[in-house]
Amino acid sequence: MTTVSIAVYMAADGEPARDLLSHLGWVIGIGAEIAAAVAPGLPQAKRLHAALRTVIQLGIDDAWQAAQAGVLSDAANEASALLIANPGIGVEHISSGDYIAARIRDGVARLTDVAGAEIYADAGIAEKGGA
Repeated sequence: MTTVSIAVYMAADGEPARDLLSHLGWVIGIGAEIAAAVAPGLPQAKRLHAALRTVIQLGIDDAWQAAQAGVLSDAANEASALLIANPGIGVEHISSGDYIAARIRDGVARLTDVAGAEIYADAGIAEKGGA
C-alpha cells in the first residue's frame, strides 16, 4: 500500500497511469465488496463503490486526474484496512478484484462492471420503513 499511496501522489496529471489504476481497482474493488457484505448501505460501502467507479472512469478517459489523488488514496487505505480486518470475506473476492484490475489494465473496463447507487436502493427503502 505504501508504494501505491506514493504513486497516487506522484502520477502526472493527464497520464494514462493504467498500472496505478489497476492496483487501485483491485484493492478498492475488494474493499467495496467487503464493505457491502459487512455494512451494506452504510456510507463506507457507498464511498468505496463511488471511488471504484471513479477509478473506472479515469481508465475510460485514459487520463489520471491529480485532483483525485487524496480521495483515491484515502479509499485505497480504507479498503486495505477492511481487507486486513476481514480476511475471510476478502479472500472470497480476490477473483473479482483480479477481474476488474485486468479490465482496467487492458483498457476495457466500463462503469457497468461496477455496481452503482442501484444496489443501495433497497437499503434506502428499508431505512424508511419500506420493504
